[in-house]
Amino acid sequence: MPPIISTMVFMAMTAATTANAPIPLPAPGEVQVFRDWSVGCDNGGNCQAVSLVDDASGGFSDWGGPIYISRTAGRDDILKIRVLVQDAGVSGYQMIVDGRVVDTGPISQGEYPIEITGENAKKVTRAIARGRKLNVTGPDGSSLTQISLAGSMAALRYIDQQQKRAYTRTALIAKGRRTYRPQKTEIPMIATNQWAPAQRIPATSEIVDLVENSVCKDDRFGVVEDQIFPLGQKDDRYRALVLMSCGSGAYNLSSAAYIGEIKGSEKDGASWTFRPATFDFQPSWSDEESQPLLVNAHWEENRQILSSFAKGRGIGDCGSAESFIWDGEQFRLIEASSMHECRGAYEWITTWRANYRKAESLAQQTTPSDDAIE
Repeated sequence: MPPIISTMVFMAMTAATTANAPIPLPAPGEVQVFRDWSVGCDNGGNCQAVSLVDDASGGFSDWGGPIYISRTAGRDDILKIRVLVQDAGVSGYQMIVDGRVVDTGPISQGEYPIEITGENAKKVTRAIARGRKLNVTGPDGSSLTQISLAGSMAALRYIDQQQKRAYTRTALIAKGRRTYRPQKTEIPMIATNQWAPAQRIPATSEIVDLVENSVCKDDRFGVVEDQIFPLGQKDDRYRALVLMSCGSGAYNLSSAAYIGEIKGSEKDGASWTFRPATFDFQPSWSDEESQPLLVNAHWEENRQILSSFAKGRGIGDCGSAESFIWDGEQFRLIEASSMHECRGAYEWITTWRANYRKAESLAQQTTPSDDAIE
Protein backbone atom coordinates (compact mmCIF):
# COMPACT_ATOMS: atom_id res chain seq x y z
CA MET A 1 0.00 0.00 0.00
CA PRO A 2 1.49 3.38 -1.00
CA PRO A 3 2.28 5.80 1.82
CA ILE A 4 -0.33 8.43 2.64
CA ILE A 5 0.90 12.02 2.29
CA SER A 6 -1.01 14.52 4.35
CA THR A 7 -2.61 17.52 2.64
CA MET A 8 -0.42 19.85 4.66
CA VAL A 9 2.82 18.19 3.55
CA PHE A 10 1.72 18.11 -0.08
CA MET A 11 0.72 21.78 -0.01
CA ALA A 12 3.98 22.73 1.67
CA MET A 13 5.91 20.95 -1.06
CA THR A 14 3.84 22.70 -3.72
CA ALA A 15 4.36 26.09 -2.06
CA ALA A 16 8.11 25.58 -1.88
CA THR A 17 8.18 24.63 -5.55
CA THR A 18 6.10 27.70 -6.45
CA ALA A 19 8.37 30.01 -4.46
CA ASN A 20 11.43 28.70 -6.33
CA ALA A 21 9.79 28.37 -9.74
CA PRO A 22 11.48 30.35 -12.50
CA ILE A 23 9.68 33.51 -13.57
CA PRO A 24 9.67 34.50 -17.26
CA LEU A 25 12.07 37.31 -18.10
CA PRO A 26 10.53 40.79 -17.89
CA ALA A 27 9.07 42.17 -21.10
CA PRO A 28 8.06 45.82 -20.54
CA GLY A 29 5.35 47.15 -22.83
CA GLU A 30 5.95 49.61 -25.65
CA VAL A 31 5.15 53.32 -25.53
CA GLN A 32 3.40 54.63 -28.65
CA VAL A 33 3.12 58.22 -29.90
CA PHE A 34 0.11 59.51 -31.84
CA ARG A 35 0.80 63.10 -32.89
CA ASP A 36 0.54 65.10 -29.63
CA TRP A 37 -0.26 62.15 -27.33
CA SER A 38 1.77 59.29 -25.93
CA VAL A 39 0.24 56.03 -24.66
CA GLY A 40 1.36 52.73 -23.19
CA CYS A 41 0.33 49.80 -21.00
CA ASP A 42 2.06 47.60 -18.45
CA ASN A 43 2.14 43.81 -18.19
CA GLY A 44 -0.98 43.84 -16.00
CA GLY A 45 -3.01 45.62 -18.68
CA ASN A 46 -3.20 49.01 -16.96
CA CYS A 47 -2.83 51.80 -19.53
CA GLN A 48 -2.08 55.51 -19.54
CA ALA A 49 -2.38 58.21 -22.21
CA VAL A 50 -0.47 61.48 -21.78
CA SER A 51 -0.73 64.76 -23.67
CA LEU A 52 2.44 66.29 -25.11
CA VAL A 53 3.46 69.83 -25.93
CA ASP A 54 2.30 70.84 -29.40
CA ASP A 55 5.60 71.99 -30.92
CA ALA A 56 3.87 73.33 -34.01
CA SER A 57 1.99 76.02 -32.11
CA GLY A 58 4.60 77.70 -29.96
CA GLY A 59 5.82 74.91 -27.71
CA PHE A 60 5.73 75.70 -23.99
CA SER A 61 4.38 79.26 -24.32
CA ASP A 62 0.79 78.31 -23.37
CA TRP A 63 1.69 75.10 -21.55
CA GLY A 64 0.80 74.85 -17.89
CA GLY A 65 1.13 71.08 -17.65
CA PRO A 66 -0.02 67.81 -19.24
CA ILE A 67 -3.22 65.82 -18.85
CA TYR A 68 -3.07 62.12 -17.92
CA ILE A 69 -5.82 59.61 -18.65
CA SER A 70 -5.37 56.21 -16.99
CA ARG A 71 -7.54 53.12 -17.02
CA THR A 72 -7.09 49.88 -15.14
CA ALA A 73 -7.65 46.50 -16.72
CA GLY A 74 -10.26 44.02 -15.56
CA ARG A 75 -13.68 44.50 -14.09
CA ASP A 76 -12.66 47.08 -11.50
CA ASP A 77 -12.34 49.54 -14.41
CA ILE A 78 -10.95 52.63 -12.70
CA LEU A 79 -10.83 55.52 -15.17
CA LYS A 80 -9.06 58.63 -13.95
CA ILE A 81 -8.12 61.99 -15.45
CA ARG A 82 -5.41 64.09 -13.81
CA VAL A 83 -4.24 67.52 -14.90
CA LEU A 84 -1.02 69.19 -13.85
CA VAL A 85 -1.38 72.99 -13.89
CA GLN A 86 0.84 75.73 -12.58
CA ASP A 87 -0.24 77.25 -9.27
CA ALA A 88 -2.22 80.31 -10.31
CA GLY A 89 -3.75 80.98 -6.88
CA VAL A 90 -7.27 80.09 -8.05
CA SER A 91 -9.82 77.95 -6.22
CA GLY A 92 -11.56 76.35 -9.17
CA TYR A 93 -11.31 75.48 -12.84
CA GLN A 94 -13.28 75.14 -16.04
CA MET A 95 -12.33 72.52 -18.62
CA ILE A 96 -13.25 73.67 -22.12
CA VAL A 97 -13.05 71.58 -25.29
CA ASP A 98 -13.41 73.52 -28.53
CA GLY A 99 -15.25 76.34 -26.77
CA ARG A 100 -17.65 74.10 -24.79
CA VAL A 101 -17.39 73.61 -21.02
CA VAL A 102 -17.15 69.87 -20.31
CA ASP A 103 -16.26 69.93 -16.61
CA THR A 104 -15.85 72.26 -13.64
CA GLY A 105 -14.55 71.72 -10.13
CA PRO A 106 -12.26 72.87 -7.33
CA ILE A 107 -8.49 73.18 -7.51
CA SER A 108 -6.99 70.98 -4.79
CA GLN A 109 -3.61 71.06 -3.12
CA GLY A 110 -1.28 68.30 -4.15
CA GLU A 111 0.75 66.94 -7.03
CA TYR A 112 -2.22 67.01 -9.40
CA PRO A 113 -4.59 69.92 -8.63
CA ILE A 114 -7.32 68.54 -10.93
CA GLU A 115 -8.56 64.94 -10.71
CA ILE A 116 -11.71 63.56 -12.35
CA THR A 117 -13.08 60.04 -11.80
CA GLY A 118 -16.23 58.00 -12.33
CA GLU A 119 -18.87 58.92 -14.92
CA ASN A 120 -17.49 62.46 -15.23
CA ALA A 121 -14.18 60.99 -16.33
CA LYS A 122 -15.91 58.99 -19.08
CA LYS A 123 -17.78 62.06 -20.28
CA VAL A 124 -14.67 64.23 -20.36
CA THR A 125 -12.56 61.50 -21.98
CA ARG A 126 -14.99 61.16 -24.88
CA ALA A 127 -15.12 64.93 -25.31
CA ILE A 128 -11.31 64.97 -25.45
CA ALA A 129 -11.29 62.24 -28.11
CA ARG A 130 -13.69 64.21 -30.32
CA GLY A 131 -12.05 67.60 -29.79
CA ARG A 132 -9.19 69.57 -31.26
CA LYS A 133 -8.08 71.79 -28.36
CA LEU A 134 -8.55 71.75 -24.60
CA ASN A 135 -8.29 74.82 -22.39
CA VAL A 136 -8.27 74.77 -18.60
CA THR A 137 -9.12 78.16 -17.13
CA GLY A 138 -9.66 79.66 -13.69
CA PRO A 139 -12.99 81.20 -12.59
CA ASP A 140 -11.80 84.57 -13.88
CA GLY A 141 -10.97 83.15 -17.30
CA SER A 142 -7.21 83.04 -16.72
CA SER A 143 -5.46 80.26 -18.64
CA LEU A 144 -4.07 77.40 -16.55
CA THR A 145 -3.01 75.19 -19.45
CA GLN A 146 -3.76 74.64 -23.13
CA ILE A 147 -3.51 71.17 -24.62
CA SER A 148 -3.58 69.89 -28.17
CA LEU A 149 -5.98 66.98 -28.64
CA ALA A 150 -4.48 65.86 -31.94
CA GLY A 151 -3.89 62.13 -31.58
CA SER A 152 -6.00 61.73 -28.45
CA MET A 153 -8.62 59.58 -30.19
CA ALA A 154 -5.96 57.24 -31.57
CA ALA A 155 -4.30 56.99 -28.15
CA LEU A 156 -7.58 56.13 -26.42
CA ARG A 157 -8.49 53.66 -29.14
CA TYR A 158 -5.12 52.03 -28.52
CA ILE A 159 -6.12 51.53 -24.86
CA ASP A 160 -9.40 49.92 -25.97
CA GLN A 161 -7.47 47.52 -28.17
CA GLN A 162 -4.78 46.65 -25.62
CA GLN A 163 -7.37 45.95 -22.91
CA LYS A 164 -9.50 43.90 -25.37
CA ARG A 165 -12.40 46.32 -24.92
CA ALA A 166 -12.78 47.19 -28.61
CA TYR A 167 -16.35 46.70 -29.86
CA THR A 168 -17.62 46.03 -26.33
CA ARG A 169 -19.94 48.11 -24.18
CA THR A 170 -17.01 49.17 -21.98
CA ALA A 171 -14.91 50.69 -24.78
CA LEU A 172 -14.15 54.40 -24.66
CA ILE A 173 -13.84 54.89 -28.41
CA ALA A 174 -14.36 51.65 -30.33
CA LYS A 175 -17.76 50.95 -28.77
CA GLY A 176 -19.89 47.97 -29.73
CA ARG A 177 -22.39 45.45 -28.40
CA ARG A 178 -20.04 42.67 -27.45
CA THR A 179 -19.70 41.53 -23.87
CA TYR A 180 -16.41 42.51 -22.27
CA ARG A 181 -14.46 39.53 -20.97
CA PRO A 182 -11.35 40.72 -19.09
CA GLN A 183 -8.15 38.86 -19.83
CA LYS A 184 -6.55 37.06 -16.94
CA THR A 185 -3.21 38.63 -16.17
CA GLU A 186 -0.91 37.71 -13.32
CA ILE A 187 1.59 40.16 -11.95
CA PRO A 188 4.83 38.23 -11.28
CA MET A 189 5.65 37.48 -7.65
CA ILE A 190 9.39 37.48 -6.99
CA ALA A 191 10.65 35.42 -4.09
CA THR A 192 13.54 37.10 -2.27
CA ASN A 193 16.10 35.41 -0.05
CA GLN A 194 17.94 38.39 1.42
CA TRP A 195 20.54 37.82 4.12
CA ALA A 196 20.39 39.02 7.69
CA PRO A 197 21.34 42.70 8.21
CA ALA A 198 25.04 43.42 8.75
CA GLN A 199 27.28 46.46 8.41
CA ARG A 200 30.49 44.93 7.08
CA ILE A 201 31.84 46.45 3.82
CA PRO A 202 35.16 46.32 1.91
CA ALA A 203 38.02 48.64 2.82
CA THR A 204 38.78 51.63 0.60
CA SER A 205 42.01 50.01 -0.62
CA GLU A 206 40.05 47.02 -1.96
CA ILE A 207 37.67 49.33 -3.85
CA VAL A 208 40.67 51.14 -5.40
CA ASP A 209 42.01 47.81 -6.64
CA LEU A 210 38.56 46.92 -8.03
CA VAL A 211 38.35 50.23 -9.93
CA GLU A 212 41.83 49.86 -11.39
CA ASN A 213 40.85 46.54 -12.97
CA SER A 214 37.33 47.51 -14.08
CA VAL A 215 35.77 48.55 -17.40
CA CYS A 216 35.08 51.97 -15.86
CA LYS A 217 38.70 52.92 -15.31
CA ASP A 218 39.03 55.08 -18.44
CA ASP A 219 35.59 56.73 -18.04
CA ARG A 220 36.22 58.31 -14.65
CA PHE A 221 37.04 62.00 -14.76
CA GLY A 222 36.39 65.07 -12.64
CA VAL A 223 34.88 64.46 -9.22
CA VAL A 224 33.89 60.81 -8.85
CA GLU A 225 32.12 59.17 -5.95
CA ASP A 226 31.85 55.43 -5.49
CA GLN A 227 29.25 54.10 -3.07
CA ILE A 228 29.46 50.94 -0.94
CA PHE A 229 26.52 49.40 0.92
CA PRO A 230 26.25 46.25 3.07
CA LEU A 231 24.16 43.45 1.61
CA GLY A 232 23.96 41.29 4.72
CA GLN A 233 25.35 38.21 6.42
CA LYS A 234 24.74 34.47 6.16
CA ASP A 235 26.71 32.33 8.58
CA ASP A 236 30.30 33.60 8.23
CA ARG A 237 29.78 35.05 4.73
CA TYR A 238 29.22 38.74 4.11
CA ARG A 239 28.17 40.60 0.97
CA ALA A 240 28.28 44.22 -0.15
CA LEU A 241 27.00 46.28 -3.08
CA VAL A 242 29.47 48.57 -4.85
CA LEU A 243 28.16 51.32 -7.14
CA MET A 244 31.23 52.36 -9.11
CA SER A 245 31.26 55.72 -10.86
CA CYS A 246 31.51 55.02 -14.59
CA GLY A 247 31.21 58.33 -16.45
CA SER A 248 28.94 61.37 -16.20
CA GLY A 249 27.25 64.12 -18.17
CA ALA A 250 25.44 67.34 -17.36
CA TYR A 251 22.58 65.64 -15.50
CA ASN A 252 23.28 61.91 -15.70
CA LEU A 253 25.80 59.92 -13.64
CA SER A 254 26.50 56.36 -14.73
CA SER A 255 27.35 53.59 -12.28
CA ALA A 256 28.40 49.97 -12.62
CA ALA A 257 27.16 47.62 -9.89
CA TYR A 258 29.39 44.98 -8.32
CA ILE A 259 28.69 42.38 -5.64
CA GLY A 260 31.48 41.85 -3.12
CA GLU A 261 31.71 38.80 -0.87
CA ILE A 262 34.02 37.68 1.91
CA LYS A 263 34.13 34.56 4.06
CA GLY A 264 35.97 34.68 7.34
CA SER A 265 38.11 37.42 8.83
CA GLU A 266 40.77 39.63 7.22
CA LYS A 267 42.93 38.89 10.26
CA ASP A 268 43.01 35.28 9.12
CA GLY A 269 43.87 36.21 5.52
CA ALA A 270 40.38 36.42 4.06
CA SER A 271 39.83 39.01 1.32
CA TRP A 272 36.87 40.36 -0.63
CA THR A 273 36.11 39.01 -4.09
CA PHE A 274 33.98 40.93 -6.58
CA ARG A 275 31.77 40.09 -9.52
CA PRO A 276 29.59 42.29 -11.75
CA ALA A 277 26.01 42.34 -10.50
CA THR A 278 23.55 40.51 -12.73
CA PHE A 279 20.11 41.75 -13.76
CA ASP A 280 17.16 39.83 -15.19
CA PHE A 281 16.52 42.88 -17.39
CA GLN A 282 19.23 45.10 -18.84
CA PRO A 283 18.87 48.72 -17.58
CA SER A 284 17.57 50.65 -20.56
CA TRP A 285 20.57 52.89 -21.19
CA SER A 286 23.01 49.99 -21.14
CA ASP A 287 24.71 48.46 -24.15
CA GLU A 288 23.43 44.91 -24.58
CA GLU A 289 26.97 43.73 -25.29
CA SER A 290 28.60 45.27 -22.21
CA GLN A 291 28.29 45.33 -18.44
CA PRO A 292 24.97 46.83 -17.24
CA LEU A 293 25.11 50.49 -16.30
CA LEU A 294 22.67 52.38 -14.09
CA VAL A 295 22.02 56.11 -14.41
CA ASN A 296 21.54 58.36 -11.38
CA ALA A 297 21.44 55.16 -9.31
CA HIS A 298 19.69 55.11 -5.93
CA TRP A 299 19.94 52.34 -3.32
CA GLU A 300 17.14 51.86 -0.80
CA GLU A 301 18.91 49.88 1.89
CA ASN A 302 15.87 48.95 3.97
CA ARG A 303 14.12 47.08 1.13
CA GLN A 304 17.27 46.44 -0.94
CA ILE A 305 15.88 48.10 -4.05
CA LEU A 306 18.24 49.54 -6.66
CA SER A 307 16.83 52.19 -9.02
CA SER A 308 18.02 53.82 -12.23
CA PHE A 309 16.62 57.16 -13.45
CA ALA A 310 18.01 58.25 -16.83
CA LYS A 311 16.86 61.68 -17.99
CA GLY A 312 16.71 62.54 -21.67
CA ARG A 313 17.23 66.19 -20.78
CA GLY A 314 17.70 68.26 -17.66
CA ILE A 315 14.05 69.13 -16.92
CA GLY A 316 13.22 65.42 -16.72
CA ASP A 317 10.29 65.27 -19.14
CA CYS A 318 11.68 62.25 -20.99
CA GLY A 319 13.86 59.24 -20.33
CA SER A 320 13.52 55.85 -18.69
CA ALA A 321 13.54 54.42 -15.19
CA GLU A 322 13.78 50.97 -13.63
CA SER A 323 13.64 49.61 -10.09
CA PHE A 324 15.18 46.25 -9.17
CA ILE A 325 14.78 44.14 -6.01
CA TRP A 326 17.80 42.18 -4.76
CA ASP A 327 16.57 38.58 -4.48
CA GLY A 328 19.71 37.30 -2.79
CA GLU A 329 21.63 36.45 -5.97
CA GLN A 330 20.66 38.96 -8.65
CA PHE A 331 18.60 42.10 -9.27
CA ARG A 332 15.05 41.51 -10.50
CA LEU A 333 12.94 44.12 -12.28
CA ILE A 334 9.89 45.23 -10.27
CA GLU A 335 8.99 48.45 -12.11
CA ALA A 336 9.83 50.17 -15.40
CA SER A 337 8.61 53.39 -16.96
CA SER A 338 9.59 55.45 -19.96
CA MET A 339 8.80 58.52 -22.03
CA HIS A 340 10.53 58.81 -25.40
CA GLU A 341 9.22 62.24 -26.39
CA CYS A 342 10.80 65.26 -24.66
CA ARG A 343 7.60 67.28 -24.73
CA GLY A 344 6.50 68.20 -21.24
CA ALA A 345 5.34 64.89 -19.70
CA TYR A 346 7.05 64.75 -16.31
CA GLU A 347 5.39 61.51 -15.18
CA TRP A 348 6.47 58.65 -17.40
CA ILE A 349 4.29 55.74 -18.51
CA THR A 350 4.59 52.53 -16.47
CA THR A 351 5.44 49.57 -18.72
CA TRP A 352 6.26 46.82 -16.20
CA ARG A 353 5.46 45.95 -12.60
CA ALA A 354 6.08 42.98 -10.34
CA ASN A 355 5.49 42.16 -6.68
CA TYR A 356 8.00 40.65 -4.28
CA ARG A 357 7.93 38.76 -1.00
CA LYS A 358 10.36 36.84 1.16
CA ALA A 359 10.60 33.24 0.00
CA GLU A 360 9.59 31.81 3.37
CA SER A 361 6.55 34.12 3.56
CA LEU A 362 5.49 33.07 0.09
CA ALA A 363 5.65 29.40 1.10
CA GLN A 364 3.76 30.00 4.35
CA GLN A 365 1.00 31.88 2.52
CA THR A 366 -0.16 28.71 0.74
CA THR A 367 0.60 26.26 3.55
CA PRO A 368 -2.54 25.24 5.50
CA SER A 369 -2.66 25.00 9.26
CA ASP A 370 -2.51 21.74 11.23
CA ASP A 371 -6.31 21.65 11.21
CA ALA A 372 -6.18 20.68 7.53
CA ILE A 373 -4.27 17.43 8.08
CA GLU A 374 -6.13 14.39 6.80
